[in-house]
Amino acid sequence: MSGSVSGETKLFTYTFFHVGARAALTSAESSEEGQSYHLLNALILSSFLVEAYFNHLGELFGYPEWNDKKNRTSVWNKYRCLRSKLGLTESTIDDAYPDVAEAINFRNEMAHGRTETHKFSMDLPTSIGGNSSQQIPVGWQIALTIPNARNCFDACRALIYELHSKAGLGNHPFSKMASSQLRFGV
Repeated sequence: MSGSVSGETKLFTYTFFHVGARAALTSAESSEEGQSYHLLNALILSSFLVEAYFNHLGELFGYPEWNDKKNRTSVWNKYRCLRSKLGLTESTIDDAYPDVAEAINFRNEMAHGRTETHKFSMDLPTSIGGNSSQQIPVGWQIALTIPNARNCFDACRALIYELHSKAGLGNHPFSKMASSQLRFGV
């Protein structure tokens, strides 16, 4: 038996970012090997998760201008717009979810990465002396801690749960990765 099928599949990109951020954070929490790279991934994917979710809601609410590649709406403005649309009190990401703002700022810093020189001064215990090869975190590396990545990830999830529920979409924003509609014999 042969035939044809046509249809469409909708990918919920924010859910893929959610799974990726959670996997990176779990890997960082379970092993010191590659921990900094897993934390870096967890923070960046947490930020991507938030913006992808804002874009998801923006599409549902009919904000096509959010996808304009020449004149993009910032993630900061998308949040304010969504809060207003959902009848939430006016607030910024920085005020309502400072750990989400930290993840977004981290992502932005990494997206425009530069070689940096950081000066520092600190007292060393006499047991270490001057022959320490221990790396001292500076700049963006300071954000690469398990507690920070966990707080950012959890805050990103909390923001999405709040918006999802307030939008009347239920209590499970991460339950679908894709949905398909197929037509057979077309």
